Amino acid sequence: MSDKQTQSKEAEICQYSIVVPVYNEDDSLGPLLAEILQVMTGLDKSFEVIFVNDGSTDDSLPTMKVFQQRSPDIIKIVDLPERGGQTNALRKGLDATRGAIAITLDADLQNDPADIPKLLKKMEEGDYDCVCGWRKNRQDTALKAGLSKFGNILQRMFSDLKIHDVSCTLRAYRRRCIADVPLHWEGQHRFIPLGLSLQGYKIGEVVSNHRYRQYGQSKYTHGRIFRVMTDFFKVLETKGKA
Repeated sequence: MSDKQTQSKEAEICQYSIVVPVYNEDDSLGPLLAEILQVMTGLDKSFEVIFVNDGSTDDSLPTMKVFQQRSPDIIKIVDLPERGGQTNALRKGLDATRGAIAITLDADLQNDPADIPKLLKKMEEGDYDCVCGWRKNRQDTALKAGLSKFGNILQRMFSDLKIHDVSCTLRAYRRRCIADVPLHWEGQHRFIPLGLSLQGYKIGEVVSNHRYRQYGQSKYTHGRIFRVMTDFFKVLETKGKA
């Protein structure tokens, strides 16, 4: 057995790793964890939940620590001392996973944990490396929905990847592709499926339930549309590897 295979086998000490980046989402964390635990317990497989605190300034971190005290075998916290953005938070969270399959979702309750079994079923049906949620019925501000639509249009025009929602955080990844998930510079998380596809990984998608944001505020601004365009062509130029 090669060193890489040995390291992979040692890492797989639970079946599923749930990764949740958190930035000032204290109000939503309790309901979110309750939903995650209900879904994952129903799967009857070993799992862990990894909260990545991205420099929150509210009570998110103390709340996560309470969760960890109650369920130390399940809850893990990756505490980043200052905010680095969602790309970095996802990278740190994925690096901390031990499961054969990693699942990512947002902390704001807009992604529905009840969709996790659908991701896993699709993954098995087509031996996909990554399965993405498709927010077919978006429940977002016009700015946020428009920014995502713009990114999807770019993807369809200039690449062979034809999934409908390139930037949905709700995704499942097999361990064999986790190290290659392209998360090197802020903003790259919006094009993870494209980056993996350009590296030869097989990408699938399922329609997911998207919910209204109940707590907190969106972090999106008008200036991001220009960043999305330049980021997209950077991903194409580097073939998703850098």
